[in-house]
Amino acid sequence: MERKLKPKVCYVAGLCSKNTEQERNAVGVRTSVKEIEQRFIEIALTEFGIEPSKILVRDEINHVHVFFYHSRVAKQLKKLVSRETIIFKRRNEFAASYVAGMFDAAGHESNGALSINGVNASDQLMLQNLGVHTLNGRILNARQLVELIKGRSIMLQRIKLQ
Repeated sequence: MERKLKPKVCYVAGLCSKNTEQERNAVGVRTSVKEIEQRFIEIALTEFGIEPSKILVRDEINHVHVFFYHSRVAKQLKKLVSRETIIFKRRNEFAASYVAGMFDAAGHESNGALSINGVNASDQLMLQNLGVHTLNGRILNARQLVELIKGRSIMLQRIKLQ
């Protein structure tokens, strides 16, 4: 049985879309930002019903890897990611949460320009449908991205935009 789509689930799907797990049933994120780690754990507990003892945290060089194993959740998130252009074609809380997760996983600012690492053709089409234009991961109209994910993205809150 499919669960009803929720913004927090979309956020984790966005995180996972840029943090590919090597193991089939693993769901996780690699991050150096404590707030992203904490949000991922909170969502795993509340939205997916993962037991605290099942959430694994591994310290790695310059970041932590937070993950859990759950075949149904992994399958659900992979399905969301594979259908992103169909599911997230309108600017709403679901699309905003998904893009915020993408930005929290792989977004950064350099010399005043925003970028998302690892943007593929599907990501680019989905972002284009939401009014966010990209070129090789670089956001060409940052204002549109900021308006979309403001209040949802931890990384955006940490960036000082001019």
